[in-house]
Amino acid sequence: MYQNINKIYHAAIYVRLSKEDGDVSSSAKLESNSISNQKALILDFLKDKKDIEVVSVRVDDGYSGSNFDRPAFQAMLEDIRRGIVDCVVVKDLSRFGREYIDSGKYIERLFPALGVRFIAINDNYDSLKGKNQADEIIIPFKNLINDAYCRDISIKIRSNLEIKRKKGECVTPFVAFGYRKTKTDKHKLEIDPSAGSVVQDIFKMKLQGMSQDAIANRLNELGILSPFEYKISSGSRYETGFRQKEQALWSSVTVRRILENEVYIGNLVQGKRTTPNHKVKQTYVKPEDDWIRIEKNHEPLVSDRDFEIVQRLLGMDTRTSPDQKQVSKTSFISKRSLQVNRSVRKNNAKSTVRIRTKCKK
Repeated sequence: MYQNINKIYHAAIYVRLSKEDGDVSSSAKLESNSISNQKALILDFLKDKKDIEVVSVRVDDGYSGSNFDRPAFQAMLEDIRRGIVDCVVVKDLSRFGREYIDSGKYIERLFPALGVRFIAINDNYDSLKGKNQADEIIIPFKNLINDAYCRDISIKIRSNLEIKRKKGECVTPFVAFGYRKTKTDKHKLEIDPSAGSVVQDIFKMKLQGMSQDAIANRLNELGILSPFEYKISSGSRYETGFRQKEQALWSSVTVRRILENEVYIGNLVQGKRTTPNHKVKQTYVKPEDDWIRIEKNHEPLVSDRDFEIVQRLLGMDTRTSPDQKQVSKTSFISKRSLQVNRSVRKNNAKSTVRIRTKCKK
């Protein structure tokens, strides 16, 4: 990069921390990579750099370095495109990113093309000084090492979670409505008395013949908090994509999810979804045979018999008219029965055709 001794660079300080890719695997490392420590180290480095003026500090706390789809990083890129920032300063290359190909793309191609100066303090790299032969080898090599490290950590985390699931330990951050994690062991479930009684009432109403819509309306009329609102009121930072209004109310979909969830008979089912690898964040549903199911893992809220009856009811045609709260007994016709009846009628029709043809002859 051409060096202009009179140029004042407008810098963005970029810091990142993530448990997911091993940034905090030990207490010493946690302190070293903490957000405050990174800021302090960078500011101390820049205090005698008269040609660099800090215009922004971008922080991605809790975001993996395996990809660059991070809010603060993207905001920094937007500042670069708008000409607000022309210098990026990081503690080291691993804070910038652990993905080998994309890290190289930004450092080797995009930043130079946009006239952006890049500084990685602990790696002793400053693009303004020009690259020597060693940098041509060392920088890509370090990016490759960071990528490999991230992949290795991801494999270890997946393996550890798999072991915990098979031992019947709950590894999800949030548990099903009606349960809570025990105070003595965050991997064990116990009944939440308040929410648990609501779950039991939902199953009772279903057994009495009420539709999911009727149950949801009844709960809303009684002012009972929906699972989302209950978690929020309990101080949880729970988020969902199903919330459409300012206050999330009970719906037939929410009721059905509860009625179908075998966690309420004491079964813990985990590992339903996964990602292809540590670089891809989009999840997909695994085949049911690959799910990890631990039966009678915790205290049930519903008996096996009641749960089985409810599943049969859910498998039946339970449509009701808008002004009907309960499902009519005459509507309890299974889809399988309808298919059998159609098959019988079809076979009878074929037999009739054959008989008529024979008579004509």
